[in-house]
Amino acid sequence: MTSMIEPEVRRILAAAPHFAGRYLALVAAADGDPGSAATFVELADYATDLVAAVERHRAPLVACLAGLEEVAAGSDNAEALVVWAFCDSLSPDDLRRLEPWLGPRTKALLDDVDRSPTT
Repeated sequence: MTSMIEPEVRRILAAAPHFAGRYLALVAAADGDPGSAATFVELADYATDLVAAVERHRAPLVACLAGLEEVAAGSDNAEALVVWAFCDSLSPDDLRRLEPWLGPRTKALLDDVDRSPTT
């Protein structure tokens, strides 16, 4: 079956492996190769779903990190809670993904810890 797939569809499947499940469902619904046009229509639906998920969760994420920033700016326990409990619980990749939404005090606390001679 792989030899029947158009090169453009192969490129999409190689670049976006998470799309493969939807592509295979499309193949099953078409009882064979759905063709590149139908695949790209499904790809558009898939991309729209991804964007919708990001948008659906943006407001709660912003609110969560705004609360974190309030603690970072106003708590005597800011370093322990924000840096060591919250940020240290995140993987480095997750922390990098959250970085654009972290407030200035939260970033300053992280910078202070990074510059600390004990780290």
